[in-house]
Amino acid sequence: MKHWQRILGAGLVMVALALTALGGQDSLANGTTIYVDAGATTGANNGSSWQHAFTDLQNALDIAEAGDQIWVAEGTYRPSTEHGGSGDRYRSFQLKNSVALYGGFDPDAGVTEFEHRDWVLHETVLSGDLNGDDGPDFANNGENSYHVFYHPDGTGLDSTASLDGFTVTAGNANGDHPHDSGGGFYNYGSSPRLTNCTVEGNSASDEGGGIYNSSYSSPALTNCTFLGNSAGSGAGMYNTYASPTLTNCTFHGNTAIAAGGGISNFFALAPTLTNCILWGDTPDEISSFAGGAAVT
Repeated sequence: MKHWQRILGAGLVMVALALTALGGQDSLANGTTIYVDAGATTGANNGSSWQHAFTDLQNALDIAEAGDQIWVAEGTYRPSTEHGGSGDRYRSFQLKNSVALYGGFDPDAGVTEFEHRDWVLHETVLSGDLNGDDGPDFANNGENSYHVFYHPDGTGLDSTASLDGFTVTAGNANGDHPHDSGGGFYNYGSSPRLTNCTVEGNSASDEGGGIYNSSYSSPALTNCTFLGNSAGSGAGMYNTYASPTLTNCTFHGNTAIAAGGGISNFFALAPTLTNCILWGDTPDEISSFAGGAAVT
């Protein structure tokens, strides 16, 4: 028992939430709800309620245990923990199995209940722009995190690791391998679930500006949008020995140097796209070598 949530009142039992989110996404966790609000300037900032919300998302991730939910209010949140190396640019977030993160709340506007959240109106941004000074067309991004989310070998995420209702932006994977791929998300043998997310304005010098999936990763993406990402190949998404499932997703305005403006598949293991839209990606929408995608 390591935190107030485990000891908050003798005999207090948190009741599992069974609410339905916008877009049909269910609330899956059966444990504690942890609250995060960048604008929470009063209270204890211990995550126990909106009044006492954490202001840093990493604090919530640090204490989250299987079955917990993390509710995150409108605002911009930047990673503060280093993964895969030493130095600010190695700062990234990491999801956890059996922990669900939900964005789109706004306590200041009275949007505090799960069924009322709106991730479009109350945008919740996870940003690799550590200095907060990025300009148009990737200007001033030299200090940005290599990855907004970094899930390397050994992380082992499955579909119970869930991100729902967020904008993921400003990752700049231009370091040495493997930090040259996956500006928004780097998934190596990890298969999180992404729902109602926008992956926008991320870059990679090699592969997967928005998301990089490799080594039997099979993430499930629903109602996600990939906008204005850049990479050598697979500007929106790059898949190698991976089998993601995409439903109701949109790719637009992503730009690759070599191939796969929208999606690049290299020895991919049957990615599946259902009811997806790809348009205005350069130089092509989907590029496949030794393994394509099933499109319906």
